[in-house]
Order: sequence, then C-alpha cells, then structure tokens
Amino acid sequence: MIVTDHFVYIHMSRTGGTFLNSLIVNQIPGAQMLRYHGHLENLPPAYSHLPVIGFVRNPWDWYVSMFNDYRRKQQYVFQIISERGALDFNPTIARFLNLGDGSIESRGLLRKLEVAAPEDLGSLYSGQKHLPGLKKEHFAHYPAGIGYYGWLFDLMFRSGHPRQIHYGRFENLREEAMRLFEETGVSITKQIAAYLKMAPPANASLRPKQYSDAYNPKLRQLLIEREQGLVERFGYEFS
Repeated sequence: MIVTDHFVYIHMSRTGGTFLNSLIVNQIPGAQMLRYHGHLENLPPAYSHLPVIGFVRNPWDWYVSMFNDYRRKQQYVFQIISERGALDFNPTIARFLNLGDGSIESRGLLRKLEVAAPEDLGSLYSGQKHLPGLKKEHFAHYPAGIGYYGWLFDLMFRSGHPRQIHYGRFENLREEAMRLFEETGVSITKQIAAYLKMAPPANASLRPKQYSDAYNPKLRQLLIEREQGLVERFGYEFS
C-alpha cells in the first residue's frame, strides 16, 4: 500500500504492481510505502479522504501468472497447495479454486496455511516470504464458495468505511495507469509519461503466451463457478 498526495495505491499481487510501485514511489508527489501488499482496511485514518486506485486481471490469466511466478519464488501458499511443486497446473489451480469447498482436503490445506502464516505482519513488511501479506486469521476465516483470487481481491480492497475506488485493467496497464492518475488529479510530467511509454515490464512471470492452453475443460468451468463475482463484475471471458 502506497499513499501519495493524490491517491492510495493498493498492490494486488500479479497485476503489474512492481512496475507501478517504482513509478509511484519515484514520481508521484508525497509517495510513501506503508506496507507491501497492504490491505485497504488497514489504511490509517489520516489518509481516509484520498481516493483509492488498484488493478484487476482476467482470472484465467491471473492464475497462470500466479502459478508460474509463485512456483519460481517458492511462495509458501503455493508450496503448500501444490505439494511443494509436485502437482502440475490443473490440479494445483483446482485446489486454489476449491479452498472454500469444505472438503477434507481443503480443510487440511487451510490448516497448513494457517500454521505457516505469520501472526502479525508488522507496520512495514517486505512481502517476499509471505506474499501477499496474509496472516493466520485470514486463513482461519476463509469463506465458502469462492476461489483464491476472488477471495484475495476482496480482502485487499474491502473496507469498513465508504471508499472511492478506481479500478484499472491489467490488460491495458500503461494506458489505465495514466487514466487513473489523471482521474485522481496527478499532473502528468514528462517523466511519468516516458515511464509509462517506454519502461520495460517488471517482475513478469515466465509463462505460456496463451493462458487458454493451460486449462482443461473441467478446470475452465470450475473457474467460472468459483470466480463468478469477478468474471461478471468486470466482464471477463475465457478467450
């Protein structure tokens, strides 16, 4: 979570956050990192007047990116759910999608995740080991009927107070970032414009170019069921 003079940025995992973090911290007035992958509900009251920006990504694409990136980093949630990388894409993502189904397998995975997660993240948090900033209590109260991405998205952006949230689409990251900056009153400098036009991608996952090739028909349908909220809210399709 980064606060600036103009907005609060919520860094949702695998939505271009590393690329945007660098731009915001170095070019947006008043930028201050409060917590890596910080949740909106933890925003200090002093910044409650600021609008919020964040990004969403096609769920089918998000899971492919997540699988390849978390596997490379040996991220602890991935390590537990994939049996330390022993499972390939389809069974691993099925487990991510079914975490809230109440099955013996899912309950066992959630218990392991709760044990592995930290009790508290502290005020400043690098987010490298426990990416994306999850605690024991989050896994202890995992809801039914929702996939991991939809749950994480809701967790990152939920708030006990009314918030003005501007969402951009990862699929057009550079153009959408420009739009969100302008909507929140940022003066677009030459440096900001040049970065958005020419800076190379950051922290990109090594993954197939076509996410559709990764899914078998059963997993494709399961995602529709478990991520229905995101799919319908943002109009995403499998293509």
